[in-house]
Amino acid sequence: MKRRSFLLLTLMPTIANAHSYKLGNIAIGHAWGLPSKDSETQIFMPLLNGGTAEDSLVSVIYEAAASTELRLNSDYTKPAESAFILAPQKPFPMRPTAKHIRLIGLTKPLLAGDRIQITMKFAIAGETKIEVHIQDKAGE
Repeated sequence: MKRRSFLLLTLMPTIANAHSYKLGNIAIGHAWGLPSKDSETQIFMPLLNGGTAEDSLVSVIYEAAASTELRLNSDYTKPAESAFILAPQKPFPMRPTAKHIRLIGLTKPLLAGDRIQITMKFAIAGETKIEVHIQDKAGE
C-alpha cells in the first residue's frame, strides 16, 4: 500500500502539469520519447485509470512508423504485449528499460526538441491524439 501511495503521489504532479491529457477515466501524463536510433525509438508516459473498471491501452499509431509495439521491457526477443492493462486507481508508469511504447521503422529520425503526434486507443475510453516531446531524458 505504501508503494501504491508513493507512486500515486509521484504521478499526480506529472499528470497535473500543462502537458497532460484526459480521456474518460484515463489520465495521461507528460509523454516523451528518446531520440531515435536505427530507425526506432521508445515512448514513455504515466497513465492512471481513475475509474472503477479495468481498461486497457490496446494500440498506438504513429503515422511515420512502420509499426508500434507495447513492451514490458527492452528484451525484443520476446513477443510484444497485446495490451497494457490499466487497473482502476493504480498508476501505470513507463520508463526506459521497463514498460514503454516502441516505434519501429521510422520514416525520418526523431531528434531532441522534436514533437510528434500519436493516437492512443483504449478498450473502453476510446481514442485520443496526444503530443510526444522527444528529449534526451525524463524531466526535460
